[in-house]
Amino acid sequence: MEQPTRLPRLSSNGSRLIRKLSELPPVWFTAAALGESVGVSRRTVMRELPGMEKWLAAAGFRLVRSPGQGIRLEEDESRRAALRVLLDGGQTALSRRERIDRLIALLFAEGGPVKTAYLAHQLQISEHTLSGDLDAAAAWLLARGVTLVRRAGVGVWLEGSPENLRRAIGVRLRPQLAQVDWRRFLSDRSAASPLELLDRDDMAAVVGVLQDWERKGRFCFSDSAFLSLVLHITLLAGQMRNQPSPQTAPTRQPGELLAALEQALGIRLPDGEAAYLDHCLQAACGKRDWDDPSEIHLQYLASVLIQGMERETGVELTGFSTLRDDLCAHLRPMLVRIQRGERIENPQLEPMRTQYPALWQAMRRVCDQAGQAASLPEIPDEEACFLAMHFGAVLEECERTRRRLRAVVVCPMGMATSRFLTSQLDREVPEITVERMCPMRGLDTDALRREGIDLIISTVPLQADLPHIVVGAVLQEKDRIQLRGIVEAFRARPDTPPRTQAAPQTDVRYAGALSACIVELLDNLVIQDVPTPRSRRDFIRYAARLFCDTPRGIQSVQAVLLRREGLGDTFLPPLRALLLHGKTDAVPGCRLGYLRPATPLAEAGAVIEGAIVMLAPAGPEPVWQQVMQEVSAILVDRPALLDALRAGDRAHAVRLLETDLSRRFCYELSRPLPPG
Repeated sequence: MEQPTRLPRLSSNGSRLIRKLSELPPVWFTAAALGESVGVSRRTVMRELPGMEKWLAAAGFRLVRSPGQGIRLEEDESRRAALRVLLDGGQTALSRRERIDRLIALLFAEGGPVKTAYLAHQLQISEHTLSGDLDAAAAWLLARGVTLVRRAGVGVWLEGSPENLRRAIGVRLRPQLAQVDWRRFLSDRSAASPLELLDRDDMAAVVGVLQDWERKGRFCFSDSAFLSLVLHITLLAGQMRNQPSPQTAPTRQPGELLAALEQALGIRLPDGEAAYLDHCLQAACGKRDWDDPSEIHLQYLASVLIQGMERETGVELTGFSTLRDDLCAHLRPMLVRIQRGERIENPQLEPMRTQYPALWQAMRRVCDQAGQAASLPEIPDEEACFLAMHFGAVLEECERTRRRLRAVVVCPMGMATSRFLTSQLDREVPEITVERMCPMRGLDTDALRREGIDLIISTVPLQADLPHIVVGAVLQEKDRIQLRGIVEAFRARPDTPPRTQAAPQTDVRYAGALSACIVELLDNLVIQDVPTPRSRRDFIRYAARLFCDTPRGIQSVQAVLLRREGLGDTFLPPLRALLLHGKTDAVPGCRLGYLRPATPLAEAGAVIEGAIVMLAPAGPEPVWQQVMQEVSAILVDRPALLDALRAGDRAHAVRLLETDLSRRFCYELSRPLPPG
C-alpha cells in the first residue's frame, strides 16, 4: 500500500491509542476501556479521536466509530503490523508533559544560559507556546528547590544546589527510564529523548557494578530501588565531570560498594554519598532485625496506617499477613526520601484520585493523621498514592474473599464424576470455590459450618440443615440458572464476614521451638518499680539488672543498651516510654520487662513515663527474631498491653500478650509435635 509522503501531526496520546488498537483483537472498545488500557481518561480519548481518525485516514487505514458499541480498527493482522511499523517511523507531536521533560533536560544539560529561540527550535514549538511551558516548568522546579531564571538578552537557565538540581531532573527522568529496554537504550546511541543527557557509558558501568553485587548474593534490589540508584549515581557522575569541584582529602574509608562504583566510573564520589548508599542498601535488605533502633518506629507507622484504614473502611485488615511487611518495605525507602526532601513521580496518582475517590480520600486523611502521630513532615500525594495501592489490593482481595461462595461437592456416583462436576463448576461458576469433595455418609453439617462452608452441591437429594442444591453430574442450563441465582443471593447478604488469608505450612520443629520461646518469654515477664530516674542512664542501669544478677551479665547488658542508645533515639512519643532493647548472651532466651518510675522523667520537652526492656540472645536462633518482632508490633498495636504494664498488672499483661502471640502464630502453634 502506497503511503502519503506527509501525514498529519499526531499527538503522543493519539499514537499510543492507535498502537493499542493495533495490538488488541478487532472487537469494539468503549472510549473508557481504551483509555484505561493506556492509562488515560475517557475524556482524553474523546479529545484525541478526531486527530486519530484524520491521521489513520491519511495513512490509508480504517477506524470505525459506532454509537452504543464504541471504536474498532477494521484491519487484518498483516495491516495492523504495517500500521505499527508506520507508527515507529512517523513523527508525533510532543504532549505538554513531554515538552516540559525535554525542556528541563535541555536546561540541565547546558548548565548555563540558553536562548529561547534555541529552545523553541529544539522542541519544534513557537516561542509563545514555549513561554507557557517555561511558566509551568518554573512552578514545578521551585517546589523542588530549583529556580528557573529568565532574563531578556541573556536567556534561560537553572539555579540551585547540585543536589536539588540532580533530584529534580531525576524525578522527571525516572518514569521514562522505567519504560525503556535498558539494553537497547545503552546500545542505541541515536535515541532522541530527555534520556540523552544520561551518559550511557556511566550508566552501563553503574548497572554492571550493581548487577555484579546481586549475582554475588550481597543484595537483591527491587526493580524500583535498582532504577533509582542507577539514575542517581549516573546523574551524579555526569554532574561531577561537567562541573568539577575542588578535590579535598577524603574523610572516610569508602565501603566496598562505593569503592567498586568509584573504580568503575573513574571518579571519587562525595563523602555524603556513602550515607545515601547505606540508606539504599538498608532499604534493599528488606526486613531488619527487631533490635534495629528505627524498626520500632517503622512498625509504629505501619500500625497507625493499618488502624486508620480500618476505621475509615470498617474492614479488619490485621488478618492479612503480608500487609504489614509490604507496607514496611515501602515505608523504609519512603522515609529516606522524605528525610532528604526527594519527591517521586507517580503516574497512577490522577487515575487513583478519579477512579477510586473514596479510597484516595481515606488514604489521604490517614496519611495526615499518621504523619502527625509519628512526627513526620507531610507525606506527599505521590507517596500516599503508593500506600493507597497497597491497601486497595488488600481491600479488593478481602471483597473477593467475602463475596466468594465456599462449597463442597457430594456425589455418590464415584470419584471421576465428582471431579468432572468440580471442573465444570470451576470453569462455569468461578464465584463458587469448591473446597473439596465430601462423602455423603456421615455428612456433618456442623463441622462444615465451623469450617466456613456456605453451600453443599449434590447430585442426589439431601436432608441437611445447611444450604444445598441438587444438580446433574453434567451441568444443564437449569442447573446453571440455579447456581447463578444462589451466587446472586449470597452476594446480596449484608452480613457476610470477611475471611483472612490462610497461614502457610510450617515445620513442626519450628512450631515446637516457637512455643517454647513464647512460654519462656511469658514466664519471665517482669514489671519493676524503680526510684525516680535523673536521666536515661538511670533507666539503662535499672534495665541491666532486670534479668541479670552477676556483675559480668549486668555490665554486658548495660553496654548493649548504651550502644543502642547511641545509634538512635529510643524514646517513643506515642508510647511515652523508652524502648531499651538489644541482643546479648547475658540472657538465655527472649525477655520482656517494664520499668515503672516513681515519677516520670521530664527531658527536653518529653515526658518519659517508663521504659520497655526487650532482650534476646545474640545467637542465630530464628524463633527469637520472629517472636521479638511480633512483641514489638503488639506493643504498638495493643494499647491495653502497655496500660497493663504501666498499672503493674502482670497477670493481665501476660494474658494479653499470650492471646496476641497465639493469634499471630496460630497456625504454627496448632501443629502437632512429632512423637517422642
